[in-house]
Amino acid sequence: MKFSLIAVLVVALAIGSESVSLVKRDAPAELDKIAKYFQDLVDSLKNVEGPELANKASAYLEQSRAQFQPMVEKLQEQLKPLSSNIEEHIKPLAASVQAQVAPLAGMVQTHVEDVLKFVADKTKAILPPQ
Repeated sequence: MKFSLIAVLVVALAIGSESVSLVKRDAPAELDKIAKYFQDLVDSLKNVEGPELANKASAYLEQSRAQFQPMVEKLQEQLKPLSSNIEEHIKPLAASVQAQVAPLAGMVQTHVEDVLKFVADKTKAILPPQ
């Protein structure tokens, strides 16, 4: 996929450089540098084999992991006191909220039971006896 994308880019650059020469304009030095960069990139990708590319990628990942692992550990150590501190604040708050909501939940339950009983009684009254 990458090789086909690069090939399309190289073809586009070739067509662009051909059209520039048809119009008899000189390409700017920057465009030549870009074209040379992509040509060198295509050449280097052609030389790199699949396993070699995989090895380079895994080496890069290991290098990145080794670089970021100390920072992650340091961040985890800094967050440990914060998480225990949050837990200390949330537990009493949750208990308080639960104590305040419990009577309301009981009232809602009794109201729902009363409504259901009322609906059942009215339904019995409306239906003919069997």
